Amino acid sequence: MSTEEKDRIQLLEERLERLDEHDRMAAAEEIFAAVNELFGFDYHRIPVLLEYRADLSNCRILAAELEKLPALTGEHVRPLLLKMFGTNLDGIVAIEKAPISIRSKDNWVKRHEGDLVLIAGGYRDLDVVVSPTEAFVTVTGCERLPDELIRRLEQIGYVERDGHAYHEEPDGQPIPVEFKTETIMAITRYFEEFPFTDQ
Repeated sequence: MSTEEKDRIQLLEERLERLDEHDRMAAAEEIFAAVNELFGFDYHRIPVLLEYRADLSNCRILAAELEKLPALTGEHVRPLLLKMFGTNLDGIVAIEKAPISIRSKDNWVKRHEGDLVLIAGGYRDLDVVVSPTEAFVTVTGCERLPDELIRRLEQIGYVERDGHAYHEEPDGQPIPVEFKTETIMAITRYFEEFPFTDQ
């Protein structure tokens, strides 16, 4: 993990420390700007996962939720952003070394040249597909995930479709954070056990 990647959470913390605790709307706007700058998420466009009136902007919804927090610290704000938008900022920084690209809600969360697997979530986070990247296909000539990786993903709830792994929640709800974490861990463990080499 590069110093730059490690520092994104710290940089967010520093910006949170400068927020005006008494002006939650201004704080919400600064949080939107900081997360967009540091992580690439545009919270103006990402659907809110909480129940709120449709005429409220995402920024106003965040401002209302900030009112409920005891303090505007990362310890309180990051879990709120996860609950509201499904963005696990701590998790994103933690997986920087894994050979995984992640696309969620029409945003690249993580993408590096040479990543082998793509995890792509739908716009409202209702489904997720795991597929090989162009780098994987170019090197191996195979457009399918490795059979053993598919087997491991099936064990946690995916179904195989044309060499890719697909999952949606049976109740039509957004994919739980715990399931996303299981997915990342299954893929990371696979590549730790079977290091990729040009074949």
